[in-house]
Amino acid sequence: MTMPEAYDPLAPEVKQHSQAVFETLRAQCPVHHHRMPPSEVERQEASYLVAEPTTEFWSVFRYEDAVRILHDPATFSSKEGPGPERMAPMSPDGMLLTADAPAHRRQRQIANKAFLPRMVTQRLPLVRSVIDDLIDKVAARGQCDLMTEISFPLTVAMITDFFGAGGERRDDITRWGAASIALMGGDAKQLEAGTMATLELFGFLSGIIAERRAALAAGEKLPDDVLSAMIIADHEGSSFKDEEILMAAHQFLTAGFESTATAIGNGIHLLCANPAERAKLEADWSLVDSAAEEVLRFEAPVEGTFRTTTKPVTIAGQELPAGAKVRVVYASAGRDGARFEDADTFRVDRPMVDVRGHLAFAVGPHSCLGSALARAELKVAIETVLRRLPGLRLDPDQAATRSTALTVNGFTNLPVAWDPAQARPRLWGEQ
Repeated sequence: MTMPEAYDPLAPEVKQHSQAVFETLRAQCPVHHHRMPPSEVERQEASYLVAEPTTEFWSVFRYEDAVRILHDPATFSSKEGPGPERMAPMSPDGMLLTADAPAHRRQRQIANKAFLPRMVTQRLPLVRSVIDDLIDKVAARGQCDLMTEISFPLTVAMITDFFGAGGERRDDITRWGAASIALMGGDAKQLEAGTMATLELFGFLSGIIAERRAALAAGEKLPDDVLSAMIIADHEGSSFKDEEILMAAHQFLTAGFESTATAIGNGIHLLCANPAERAKLEADWSLVDSAAEEVLRFEAPVEGTFRTTTKPVTIAGQELPAGAKVRVVYASAGRDGARFEDADTFRVDRPMVDVRGHLAFAVGPHSCLGSALARAELKVAIETVLRRLPGLRLDPDQAATRSTALTVNGFTNLPVAWDPAQARPRLWGEQ
């Protein structure tokens, strides 16, 4: 049996060598059909979040086909959710990631106002302060797990700020985020934990929303954060209801919690594994913008997301029926040699006009709302970690652990080490 026929996108061992597998699939099987194992179908049937279990899906590996799908929401719908499951709708129209036009157009126009460029610019000092604080905690040890001690805490801090919560709620945000992510792919215990986490999150945010609506009614100025923007913003006289804000916030938590942290881990791993490219960057920090984009192209943190066909359609010669779940594999598209020259070479100085064509944040109407903030976090994290911890290397005594989740392309644990005597003081100073 040839590898394309045997390819199992859910197999943990496949995740350890995914790029080699994708290369073969792009060449030999650009649209791959996968039948769900009975155990996975049973897991979906047991979840109240699933309207109907998915028994099969197709994966699309080439850049050109991925772009076509992402730009054609009329044929490739988002209403059944971005995962393999056929999600039960939380509202008739869906919300952002689970909505199609015209409802999605309205929602996106409102949500866009919460992600204006100034929102990112205003938060750069916080990003820098948090990453410096996190490095302060580990610098003298000479080793840490980059994912659990730096990457995830940074993204959690930004989500906490995003929700207008104080720093004392970061542990809660971490717990809610982890449980919400496990909710979709987990067993009955994880389903229960994720449900409770979602209810706690909604209760917490409902209190903040009520306080801010009362303050607004009293003529008071609201804090300048994303939550306030979602309360105030409107499109043609239509604004978000509280229920819509809660659903949007839950999506932002699950999307922002893991993907940005994964990108940071991928970036540090790639730079440690490619010392010549790291030397280029450390000799010229103006390359950090292109380096960050190259990280996103070379190892997209989200392996792929799903759409559902609204009618029969043919992709790369493969006929798909109406109602088919189709996975757009971003992590493969970024290595497609038909789109990127020398695609399997990691280059921190790859021309920006070329590298920004990657699909790590998708394209089209459902492109990532938080991409500007994610880019800012990634760039600041890469520069701060490498400048403050000279000689940082992958820990030779502890192996990194790759995620086995279908949607994640990166690490759950990334042990790194350095000479603590060489650690440098805060890069950005006190904020």
